[in-house]
Amino acid sequence: MQSANNTPLGLLWFPSVAGASAASATQEDKAIVREHDAEIHQLCRDTTLALQELRHGVAKVLLDTLEKMDLDVETLVRLLDERPSVVRVLMDGDTDGLTTAIMIEYLERLCECSER
Repeated sequence: MQSANNTPLGLLWFPSVAGASAASATQEDKAIVREHDAEIHQLCRDTTLALQELRHGVAKVLLDTLEKMDLDVETLVRLLDERPSVVRVLMDGDTDGLTTAIMIEYLERLCECSER
């Protein structure tokens, strides 16, 4: 099906690149774009660093909590609902294979256990 001007429905036509030369960016516009890009890059970098710090902090709290609770592997397997191999790795202090969300979930389960 075609519209009244013989253009197939669903197609959008954009101006050609040649027509864009009249509206080309000035040096000032390009400088503003570069500055904006640099700000976005810095924001992303800062956010990444903050998330890494948060992850390390959560891992430290989890490992400290496990150490203070001094629970055996079987008890932790039941509390954390994990395989014994995962619990043993965690008890050895290795959190590299865990997401921050999982570590927070483990902390919540341990806190629920200690409140009983």
